[in-house]
Amino acid sequence: MCDAKAPGSGARLTTESGVIYYPNTPEGDAAMRSDMAKTMGAGAGEGGQPPGPPDTNEPTDCAEYDDSMWDKGCSKSFRYSHMNRKPVGGSVTTKTAACNWKALCENILDKVKAEFPGMSISSGFRPTSFDGSTTSDHTKGKAADIQLLQGDAVEGAKKMFKWIGASGLPFSQLIFEGRWVHVAYNGASPASVAVLVARNGSAPYQNGGGRGGSALPPDLRWA
Repeated sequence: MCDAKAPGSGARLTTESGVIYYPNTPEGDAAMRSDMAKTMGAGAGEGGQPPGPPDTNEPTDCAEYDDSMWDKGCSKSFRYSHMNRKPVGGSVTTKTAACNWKALCENILDKVKAEFPGMSISSGFRPTSFDGSTTSDHTKGKAADIQLLQGDAVEGAKKMFKWIGASGLPFSQLIFEGRWVHVAYNGASPASVAVLVARNGSAPYQNGGGRGGSALPPDLRWA
């Protein structure tokens, strides 16, 4: 259920269930960047995905979430605390970010976890102060950066990327970023940039040819 992170420097907190997360402070930002750099490498946390149009897909009823639910389960395999940061200071309200996260877990991440039990969330929710982005799906609780930390991280990311692409899961954006995969649900990304490739985890991004991945390079094609 809970994904442990490698120890590093800076501020880290642990829930009663054992999930490690970061406080919404400059120290928490620094610790999160440090841990992301260790497992994800160059480009981690840049928040540079191509911006989409204004988001009109916000849920209409997220009134059930409050801070007492932070370490509670929100889906079969995940808790709200797997966001890595409390959903405060994003580009949507706290309740909306939590509701978006629940939907991401139920519709995408649970299915990936079932296929790849070793899947780890390296970055979930991010406050806008983390990298200055106000358009990233991370700031809305709609995206996660996921990895397989056992074995070759790049090959593991390729396997997840291709499986998600071929699975029919309703992702709104899927990006292969070298050592990790960025996946979003119900985001505002146009279909034309639903599938992208950034082998070093940062711009420039190669267009994968829409949801079908028709323009993907040979090693990333799923069909």
